[in-house]
Amino acid sequence: MRTMKRSIKKRRAVGFRETARFAGAVLLLLTACFQPSEEQRAKNAVAVFYDVYLKLHPSGVPPKEQQLEFKKVTSSGLASLLDDAFMIEDSSREPKSGSQPKIEGDLFTSVDEGAVSYKTLQCEIQKESAACVAELTNVDDRNGSKLAWKDRLFLIKEGNRWVVDDIEYLGDRPFMHKGHLRDVLRQVIEEGKNPDD
Repeated sequence: MRTMKRSIKKRRAVGFRETARFAGAVLLLLTACFQPSEEQRAKNAVAVFYDVYLKLHPSGVPPKEQQLEFKKVTSSGLASLLDDAFMIEDSSREPKSGSQPKIEGDLFTSVDEGAVSYKTLQCEIQKESAACVAELTNVDDRNGSKLAWKDRLFLIKEGNRWVVDDIEYLGDRPFMHKGHLRDVLRQVIEEGKNPDD
């Protein structure tokens, strides 16, 4: 009788360990399945960036209060360039300067009027950097016609999160911006430092 009780206890212990191992394996598998891929994390970062952009819809270099919001979704390098460019633009608004802001219109998209909606198409990941293509649209208030174009966002990892580090304007119409956001900001800063050049 004592031997039978020991055998039953032993089987229960073995059964419990096997069940616990199986449950642990299932939990590990489920956790892996629900962890977003790096591409999805980069896409999410693009979405958060454009949500901030659409909420604020800045014209020209964003003012200080808007920059606080953009600092949450941009790299420290891009945030620093935006801050420096704002200082230059702000000083040009002073009555004694006699100069006009160097950037008017939308800075974050290919079109001066900016975008009213976005869709992230794809992201290519390379270790600590990513390039994501977004389709943007604007609607003409006068006739309701839509204008669509693509821009490319370059992201980097800061800490454990993706943030926007630059934007390449890919608009294919003659009136659209060309080049990169960082280059535009550097040009504003350079011209502000050397106004007579």
